[in-house]
Amino acid sequence: MLAGLAALCLTGCGSQIEFTWAMERVPKNLDPQLAWESPELIAVTNLYSGLFRLDETGEPVPDCAESYTVSDDGLTYTFTLKEGLGYTENRGNASDYKLTAADFVFALRRVYRAETRSPYTDIYAAIKNSAEVLSGAMDETALGVSAPDERTVVIQLDQPDPQLLYKLALPGAMPCNEAFFESTEGAYGLTRSATLANGSFYVYNWNDNGLFLRRPAGGDAVTALRLVINATGQSADSSGSSASAVQTLWGEALVKEGGATAALSEALTAEGLDSIPYTATTWVLLFNCGDETLAQPLIRQALTASALSAPVELPEGFAAADGLIPPAVTVQGENYREAAGSIRPSFGSASDLCREGLAALGVSRFENITLLAPEGDGYLQLAQSVNQQWQKELGAYSAYFPVKQLSLEDLNARVASGDYQIALLPLSLTSDSAAQLLGETAGLAAWNDSGWQNQLAALFADGTHTAADAAALERGLLESACAAPLWFQTKALLVQPGVEGLVFRPFGPVLDVTGASIPQ
Repeated sequence: MLAGLAALCLTGCGSQIEFTWAMERVPKNLDPQLAWESPELIAVTNLYSGLFRLDETGEPVPDCAESYTVSDDGLTYTFTLKEGLGYTENRGNASDYKLTAADFVFALRRVYRAETRSPYTDIYAAIKNSAEVLSGAMDETALGVSAPDERTVVIQLDQPDPQLLYKLALPGAMPCNEAFFESTEGAYGLTRSATLANGSFYVYNWNDNGLFLRRPAGGDAVTALRLVINATGQSADSSGSSASAVQTLWGEALVKEGGATAALSEALTAEGLDSIPYTATTWVLLFNCGDETLAQPLIRQALTASALSAPVELPEGFAAADGLIPPAVTVQGENYREAAGSIRPSFGSASDLCREGLAALGVSRFENITLLAPEGDGYLQLAQSVNQQWQKELGAYSAYFPVKQLSLEDLNARVASGDYQIALLPLSLTSDSAAQLLGETAGLAAWNDSGWQNQLAALFADGTHTAADAAALERGLLESACAAPLWFQTKALLVQPGVEGLVFRPFGPVLDVTGASIPQ
């Protein structure tokens, strides 16, 4: 029956040509200036159109922009909008709100309103006066974004940013109509009626089971995007068996049995399905620098040195990490990891470092340290391999740490709130930015170094930075031993055969079906 459903949905359910993506949760917010995690990123990418959109090769191509010019000094971009742009309200109802250049200006001003708490402030840091507007030192009207007329958007920069067009394809720069935003009275993007889309899709329904988007029929184009909770009823929770086995079921079986048109999988290939492998995840040990014991750098160095030498039987798709930044990341068009090379700190004898660190704290052994890890036998085995190495090398100092397993959602919440000591977890990127992962890692580890933070801020603002610039910051972060990168993880997007024009970005990850079709 499920196989029959797959065939039915691939050829169109009724008058709809459906594309189903199964998620672990339903999107919570459809505000593009706030979208940062995969469910929200996928939703807003398909609901909205920015000045640019990323194509199948990851290159920015004009979307709402008809044309653009760049000044000789690279500091002023002028965009001319296409004619006839507009919005669609929920259920496809026509909207009285007009889409103009002012909506792109308001969107970026919202990013730099402190109360918005947008995750995109660093992404657009090269925009003129962005730091001053965010801090409140300048009014938002001083931000280097303006609309001389209804079809012209001008963006001024403090310094050149060759990646600006790519960044303008991200959700943070998608338009927001100020009048509609104010009419929602603080509920913008939180309900179907408080969402105003300008992309090819609109919100048809949104409930606890999923988010359902539609658009008018057009040839073989996908007309219905279903973002749903795992439709086969299989759990993504890997607590009952090995992590790899459950993810294989969650990915391969989900697509083959008709629960999804595409799904992520730790199995890198599957018979009868198209596969797109990607490596955008780094498994790290995070040390909470706010903890009384782990605030001592020598202790963190000892634990890092020992963990990096642990013999581990790695599951499929895992490989030893030669740095924090995973191989999917690029800088100025070149692969960052290849350009930067291996950045693995070498601290010397773990035992000597531990003894000196504990002595500096006035103690002789560890007490009350817990290692947090994701649920699942496979993940428990990884955590235990590290723990056993600590016991082997540092057992003389009572390095016997209990392992507490949590759901990945709870683990991420504990780490984000600082309620942990040591955590083993996967860090995945939501944008093609080495600086983003460096900043997030330092923040999660509560590592505060003003000099390093200033250099990171400069890196965000400098759109011309090189892989060597980012590598210097990566080296500084890892030498602090606030985080120990252990393994890179390669996953795969498995897709039903016959899907054309699907745009997949590993950062998030994000699926864009705007140009997707399923020939009938």
